[in-house]
Amino acid sequence: MARPCPHPLALFSLRPYHKNERAERLVAHSNNSHNVSTLSDSTLALDVGFHLHGKSSKTLVTLGRGVDTDIYLEGSGVSRVQCSFEIDLDTGVVMLYDRSFPSSTQVFGENATPFQRERDQRKVLVQKDLNAIIGMGGERRDLVQFELEWHQDPTQTAKAIKDYDALPCGRVENPRLARTVDEAQTDLPSRRETRPHTPGQRQLKMRYLTVGPKLGSGQFGTVHKAIDVDSGKLMAVKILVRPTRASEQEDWRQSLYYALKREVETLSEISHPHIVEIFMGLKEGTLETLIDSGADASAVANSAFPQMLQALDCIAWKGIIHRGVKPENVLYVSLSQPDSQYQFQLGDFGLCNRIIDAATFAGTYLYMPPEMLQEGDQTHKVDVWSLFVTMMWILDAGGFRQRSNRFKSVAEVQRAVLPAASNVDSVSEIREMAFVNPEERASAAQMLVEYFDGAGLSTPRNQVPALTSSPPPPLPLRQLELYKQNLEVFK
Repeated sequence: MARPCPHPLALFSLRPYHKNERAERLVAHSNNSHNVSTLSDSTLALDVGFHLHGKSSKTLVTLGRGVDTDIYLEGSGVSRVQCSFEIDLDTGVVMLYDRSFPSSTQVFGENATPFQRERDQRKVLVQKDLNAIIGMGGERRDLVQFELEWHQDPTQTAKAIKDYDALPCGRVENPRLARTVDEAQTDLPSRRETRPHTPGQRQLKMRYLTVGPKLGSGQFGTVHKAIDVDSGKLMAVKILVRPTRASEQEDWRQSLYYALKREVETLSEISHPHIVEIFMGLKEGTLETLIDSGADASAVANSAFPQMLQALDCIAWKGIIHRGVKPENVLYVSLSQPDSQYQFQLGDFGLCNRIIDAATFAGTYLYMPPEMLQEGDQTHKVDVWSLFVTMMWILDAGGFRQRSNRFKSVAEVQRAVLPAASNVDSVSEIREMAFVNPEERASAAQMLVEYFDGAGLSTPRNQVPALTSSPPPPLPLRQLELYKQNLEVFK
């Protein structure tokens, strides 16, 4: 007898799609009677969730005509094990695996991402509004068709998957199976059909689904948290924003090419615990999202400051200027170590340049040093200024973070930064990083030596000049006037 509603441990139900007769017969089949429930519109469906006995801890259910499958499928066009639904405990998603020998399982529907023959495994993400219809059997893979009706949104589903070990017992015993001991088999094999005339391997397109709010933004687009639909793993995706005017698109393409080339070349020659790698796992978020989430600003600053000094000293020693240091470009992961809550890494090297070549206007004006507004050479001191402003933002020194969205010009930013460097206790101790004249401004290496006894230095210590804490000499009148004029340009 059908349950009056889906099982409380079910993640989704398999509803016969558009009155598919084979699917309806399977729901009514006596071999599936233990797993039938009634949906809100009185349609009978098959539940998929933690209440069934999977083949392993990762397997929700197996479907096929074999005697040991969890959901029975009849007919000569169906394999003994046709497909299975598997969970990923790390990311909290459900993957559909095609287990059939002739590869006769497929996904359909709006925004569907069908299985690709060229991939090593035939698996694909299933989620609300993604790959919502599955078909099995026949040349068109549509002899049996079910629609997936999810009982929770993706966030709730992910939480249920990650917490499933703590769920109450409520499993439904399949009367066809006489399991008296735990089975030794764990993950199911994934078989693929080999065709003698299959063309050579082509470059596969990465397919993804963005989830949650954006992680950050850069010169050419925005960065989002995403799920790789073919692996179920989390990743960060930068979505490029193309100019709307055709006249700007060629310059955009050229700038994008050189920025990406520069970023890959730079990261390929750097290996540092506080600098991102070319290929990396998805981080939890950015400094910006961490502070916005309500984290203790002082604790974050105490952890981020020395780590970012080490990152800046590393790239300075290699003759590289980042030119984009800001909270959005500092990624983090949480740690369980008692001496540090977070590991921070400097990312987004799309604006970076060699010291010898850096003379262009680049960066976000809120974190832009005075010399960036003037013609001439730029040095690694550019990044030191930006880190100082980043610390002001984290600590909300002088109300800087609260006011930052209201600044209308570079001049307003400078009028907030310079007094804070002298008078606000939370940042005045590191005021050497905010001297207007870059020649007088401290380097990252000097700050590491002065405040952290040189821990994490990349620059040889005997090449780090002593730090002077005395105020710098005033700028020559002509240079000061030029600086003020340049500020006015960007109002």
